[in-house]
Amino acid sequence: MIKTYTRWINPKKLDELLYALREIGIDVWRHSYSYRLIYKNKIIASLHIYPGYNDVTIRILGISKETAMSVMDRVLTKIREVLPYYKIHVKTIEPKIKIV
Repeated sequence: MIKTYTRWINPKKLDELLYALREIGIDVWRHSYSYRLIYKNKIIASLHIYPGYNDVTIRILGISKETAMSVMDRVLTKIREVLPYYKIHVKTIEPKIKIV
């Protein structure tokens, strides 16, 4: 079997992921292949889709780590439902400055 990579995703599929995440209480903003995930009025993560590589990268913001982890299992489940052939990478981004 030859492994092929698509270079784009149908926008309806991208919107399907957006609506699936909203169903579980995550507010989502989408621009092209990037999403901002907001939960309880905090930006908890950014999600980036790389269709040419069949990859999804989730960058959890360190400042909202506890909030993000409380819903991350549900987020990962929805991504796997909508994009079943994509590998998912989860990274934590620590803030560069301390907010007091």
